Amino acid sequence: MSLFHSETMRYISLFMRFDDAPMASIVLAESGFFDPSRASSEDERFPDSQGVVYRRIFNNTLSEWGKISQYLSITPVEKINKLITINKHRLLNVESRLNEIWSTCSEHKENKRKLDEELNSLMHLFSLLDHFRNLDIDLSMLQQDFKFLDVRLGIIPLSYISRLKEALGIEGYYLSVYVQEKDSAHVIIAGVKKNNAIQALLDSASFQSLHVPREFHQHPKTVYSTLAKKKKNILEKISIHEFEWSMLQQRFKQEVLDSGDSLTLAKPYAILSEKMLRKGQLIQINGWVPLSKMPLICDILDKHIANPVIIESREPEPEEHAKTPSYLLRPQWLQPFLKLVTNYGAPGYREFDPSWFFTLSYVLMFGLMFGDAGHGACIVGGSLLTKKKWPEYSSFFLAIGLSSMFFGFIYGSVFSYEHILPSLWLSPMEHPMLMLKLALLWGACFIVLLNIVSIYNYLSNSQLKEAIFNSRGITGLLLYTALLWSIFELSREQFSSLNLLSVIIPLMVMFISQWIKSSGPAAERFLVSLFETYDVIIAYFSNTISFLRVAAFALNHSALAIALFTLAATANEAGHWAVIILGNLFILLLEGAIVAIQVLRLEYYEGFSRFFTAEGYLFKPMELSPQKLKITESS
Repeated sequence: MSLFHSETMRYISLFMRFDDAPMASIVLAESGFFDPSRASSEDERFPDSQGVVYRRIFNNTLSEWGKISQYLSITPVEKINKLITINKHRLLNVESRLNEIWSTCSEHKENKRKLDEELNSLMHLFSLLDHFRNLDIDLSMLQQDFKFLDVRLGIIPLSYISRLKEALGIEGYYLSVYVQEKDSAHVIIAGVKKNNAIQALLDSASFQSLHVPREFHQHPKTVYSTLAKKKKNILEKISIHEFEWSMLQQRFKQEVLDSGDSLTLAKPYAILSEKMLRKGQLIQINGWVPLSKMPLICDILDKHIANPVIIESREPEPEEHAKTPSYLLRPQWLQPFLKLVTNYGAPGYREFDPSWFFTLSYVLMFGLMFGDAGHGACIVGGSLLTKKKWPEYSSFFLAIGLSSMFFGFIYGSVFSYEHILPSLWLSPMEHPMLMLKLALLWGACFIVLLNIVSIYNYLSNSQLKEAIFNSRGITGLLLYTALLWSIFELSREQFSSLNLLSVIIPLMVMFISQWIKSSGPAAERFLVSLFETYDVIIAYFSNTISFLRVAAFALNHSALAIALFTLAATANEAGHWAVIILGNLFILLLEGAIVAIQVLRLEYYEGFSRFFTAEGYLFKPMELSPQKLKITESS
């Protein structure tokens, strides 16, 4: 296992009979170490046209299977026990049977949808009926359009009741409150119809009109009884429907599982048929295999394929590195950190893999910025308690929690108390300048190390000029170290002409390099080269200064502790401990999250941006897993 770059890969070409391709694709997928690659087109070989038909049938069948397994909540098995080939005719039979099953399921699903709509509509009527529950009247009367009588139901704020009642009385209308709530009232307004003369009054009182649904044509109590009977009937139908669903699940479960197995076995050929080349009865399959797994690939092909298989393999050419997948074989506990790395981008083949460096530096900086033995212990405890539920993140929180505990003992901080434990080295609040100097020193070492990594990447990709003259190459490294040395000597008042010369030489080399790369008139090339060189100096300066936040957050943690105990001192005994507990919880959750984000920012923008092109792609071998079925790309 390589610590700092991807595993060595081999580009292999398999030549075999066309009839052996389905089984070969299955055993290659079962191995879990074959990443297929589209073969380069040659005059005497052509894409497999039959594969287009096979992929279309596969995708249609998979679509039906996905809908059925989702509707019936059927979880596929984890592993295929028997390896058999799935030809086009068998796949068509599976598709036909799944169409029949889906026809039954879709009808059942549609009935469920109608029942749900009926129930939702009924519940909506119940909520509307609530507005009229206190009316002792046949509601059908409120649905009529009387010739001379104007009757309205509505809701108005309580504050408008008295004024509106008085104003309506002047117009000859009567207002009665039949339901009163916290801030509003349900009212009935009646009077002689006067060509909408009271509409302006109602609008000024924020009157919201209530309309009686056509279903409400009896007394509210009778309507409620009728709706309750309908609800009971619908719920009984839903209960029967759920029983029918469980019967469907039992009836079709094994068929759906068997179909999933067939699709799993068909998927490898559906993938490879798009990438393989064919001439008569001979086919060619190309792909990537880790060097360490070559014997395994040869062994399984020899074991399962009766006819001869010719295997040609070679190392990827330098110009192929950009297209070569990166196989990062990392221990399980490193996976959450690797996910954060690949979230920025995948390292290219033979490019420095930053996962180990990222893990160590991230854990170290988190502890430096959030050093507290008590808070760290809480993070460790949380990671252990949630290990079964979120195992993929357990090692991440365990690592940063232990780092926080370690630096908590270094700082003498436990649950924000700064004087319970004696500091093993220093307390940030008592030595702020030393913390700032250490942060700058850490930042400088971080940048120098990553500049060396950048040079390694250039050399591994045969980019000699970039390795020497680039701002992230040897010239940039010499400039940065010269600047650091000059600043240090200047602080000691021992700055000399040698310091000046050490800065000027790499600057001139960088300027000339930019001049050669740029084009246009001489004045334009001069300005471009000047500003590019100036930008390099500013970038190095800002990158280094950014690491002051390492010290700033360590000091911020102590400052929050002081604020917490100052606030607690103003409360009584019970309040004191409430403030201490809640304050520590606040610091743990909020500041801990902010520190985690800030460390990630330093890693991404001050670290990865210096050397990490992130233009690679991860090794993605074919798999033989029913639980990872998905539609293949169309050609």
